[in-house]
Amino acid sequence: MSTARGVPPSLADSLPRDISVAAHEIGLLEELTEEARQLGFGLPANLGSAIDKRRREYLAGRISAGHALRQFLGPAASEGDIVADDDDVPRWPEGVVGSISHGAGFGFAAVAAADRYGGLGVDVERVVSSRQAGRLRVRVLNEREMSLRQGAAGGLTEAEMFTLVFSAKESAYKALFPRYRQVLGFSDVELERREAGDGDAGCGELRLRTRVAREGGAVRRLVGWYVLTSGLADSAGECASRAWTVVAILPCDCGGRSGVAAQRSS
Repeated sequence: MSTARGVPPSLADSLPRDISVAAHEIGLLEELTEEARQLGFGLPANLGSAIDKRRREYLAGRISAGHALRQFLGPAASEGDIVADDDDVPRWPEGVVGSISHGAGFGFAAVAAADRYGGLGVDVERVVSSRQAGRLRVRVLNEREMSLRQGAAGGLTEAEMFTLVFSAKESAYKALFPRYRQVLGFSDVELERREAGDGDAGCGELRLRTRVAREGGAVRRLVGWYVLTSGLADSAGECASRAWTVVAILPCDCGGRSGVAAQRSS
């Protein structure tokens, strides 16, 4: 099982063992500030006058990243903040790839070895209403992608599938951009396959693809893992279904089950 802290167990159980993930509730600013201090960092100067929501999101995301790094690197993990470059891409320790997200009441982060994965992306989203899904779906996914909501393990609702695809594409973008520095739209990444895990349509694996303009239009395939959760309340007492996704660029461009199995068992 992958090393995990604060993430849904069904997602942690499905991830390869060499990906470390962590999540943290976007709670009260005072509590987040104290936990960040214990991890050796605080708010950067440019967020000193930011609104409360922005500061809380930043801290929850960076706390998640700090825990993921310490789980992955052990006690030798250096303290301090994870600063970003001019493109707002986090600068990870040498030999590490990772990603940070904050939304739906949680910070969420993942890290892994750079010689094992070409990139990682994470995202967490509240499942939208059926009305929102119907209004926005044409901008995010095509009919073939929506058809993947039905499977042998059961189907997802239109709202769940919309949110899952939205989140998976956000994660794919976060995995791809640090490597290729290419701006992508929703239509530039396609969900090819969804495989439910252990007969549960609410969790499983994903296959995605994109074309990289900077490599002459070469097709790059990605693998992802997802879980849909419900009933997780945030500090405001709000319960909502959520989509959690992790997407990785594999070291080889095979994209098949054997590649994923090799990552999980190694």
